[in-house]
Amino acid sequence: RAHFGEAKASLYADVMGFVHAVDFKEPWILAMLTFHVSMALTIFATRANSDVQAFLFLLLLGAAYSAERLNDLGKRHWSAFANQDYFDEHGVFVSVMWSAPLLMNAFALIICFLRDAASLLVKVKRAEFKQSAKAKRQSEQRKRE
Repeated sequence: RAHFGEAKASLYADVMGFVHAVDFKEPWILAMLTFHVSMALTIFATRANSDVQAFLFLLLLGAAYSAERLNDLGKRHWSAFANQDYFDEHGVFVSVMWSAPLLMNAFALIICFLRDAASLLVKVKRAEFKQSAKAKRQSEQRKRE
């Protein structure tokens, strides 16, 4: 139990160290955060259109797949667009600021897909029950005649 408290304090210290190390006023970081928020809003706005959401899902996964390449490009050219080098060999910054929000949005899409699948299953089962009840009634009518 004592180790949990130490781990919790260490995690908090690491998160706060990361937050204080990043300059959230840099235009490219603001643009990236705006992109993530825009994607979340687009997912919410298109929740009734599964075709658009399927496209968004593929787009998000493709963007997450590109994270390693983006980290390599950032490591080589950071001075052209950033005030400090955020891009380490392990890709921690890119994982936290790029991939994690993308994957959270993709998870939200999976929830939407599961909701749609459950709704469709209910519709199919209702139609199945109606059809079997209709067939049963028709069968009983034939027996009476």
